[in-house]
Amino acid sequence: MDTLVIVKFVAVFIFVISLMLFLSHIVKRSGLAGPVLTRPSKRRLKVVEFLPVDHKRRLVLVRCDDREHLLLLGQESETVIETGLPSQDDAEEEQERVVSFSRDPRNVKV
Repeated sequence: MDTLVIVKFVAVFIFVISLMLFLSHIVKRSGLAGPVLTRPSKRRLKVVEFLPVDHKRRLVLVRCDDREHLLLLGQESETVIETGLPSQDDAEEEQERVVSFSRDPRNVKV
């Protein structure tokens, strides 16, 4: 009798799992699953870094296009701390654009 119960359990378990897979396949094919995420290269929004402040709040640095925004997220509130920060990549590019002067004796005028 115990083996019959185990066989029924396994059969019902396999049936339920296969039914769930079938229904998820139908939902994906029909387009009811929601928007499909774009490729990572085309995403405009990215969480750069987060830092827990306490057990209820955290600071989050979000990059949207070429700007970074600092947010304070809590359980019941969201606060924009600073917006429009240049991204770290932009700051590195600006440092690379700075012209470096050398002490070339040919350029020195007396």
